[in-house]
Amino acid sequence: MGRSCGYKPGNSGTRVAGIVLMAVGVLMFLIFVPRWVWTSALGICLISVGFLMWRFGA
Repeated sequence: MGRSCGYKPGNSGTRVAGIVLMAVGVLMFLIFVPRWVWTSALGICLISVGFLMWRFGA
């Protein structure tokens, strides 16, 4: 992809960390939804932060 598409070849470590955070957030959300609301909220936050790191990681 070229620069016109918004692709920036940046740090792949940030992208990997974002994917890991999203995966952990999904697992927490699926496992702890019936038990505690605060862990579900933490899972949603991890998914959000992971997505932002994956999408906009420099």
